[in-house]
Amino acid sequence: MSKNRNPEETIQKILDTTLELFKEKGYAQTTILDIVDKMGVSRGAFYHHFKSKEDVLDALLERKVNRGQQLEVYNNDSLTGLEKIRMLMFDANVGFFFLHNEDIQLLHMSLDLLKDPRLMAEHVKEIQGEGAADLKVLVEEGMKDGSIVEQNPLLLAELILLLLTFWIIPPIYSSGSQEMFEQKIMLIKQILDALGCPLIDEEIIQMFKGVVQEYDHFNNRI
Repeated sequence: MSKNRNPEETIQKILDTTLELFKEKGYAQTTILDIVDKMGVSRGAFYHHFKSKEDVLDALLERKVNRGQQLEVYNNDSLTGLEKIRMLMFDANVGFFFLHNEDIQLLHMSLDLLKDPRLMAEHVKEIQGEGAADLKVLVEEGMKDGSIVEQNPLLLAELILLLLTFWIIPPIYSSGSQEMFEQKIMLIKQILDALGCPLIDEEIIQMFKGVVQEYDHFNNRI
């Protein structure tokens, strides 16, 4: 095969082909061999851009994120630090989870991967590393403008991420009822309010309820 002079085009083709196979066969049943056979390329061409199926799924999820919109929020001086965090949480979740059925399928695949202890550990490391560092910047903004009570910004960022990405994640706590989930959200609100970070408002509460409902509905359809 001739040398690829357009790696971006190859990456896009891998993503499109893999997404098509995920929808046809499911994540678990799709192999890298399936992907390269459908594309008509070598395994080497695949591994030149991605290490695994998990990497491709991550890239598909990343493709759904509107980075331009996120930067607009970060650079909007009319918003407080707390408002920026709330807006990014709301946009990232609602904008991703509720636009298309395809997005729900990707969400389902992504969350189910976290049942794997190794992948879960990698996800925790990523969230509590880069994720916490990014959130810390906005927490510090909130402390400067008074929308968040001054305290250790990194610890608060880590706590927010732990509570909102792991304690309520559907595959890990799937045995809990909708009522139990709602109680958890309200407890998270009480904890953050007590720490001087009133992040959870009614809109956020409804958003998280919707995420769990969509996940449950999708599980019941497959």
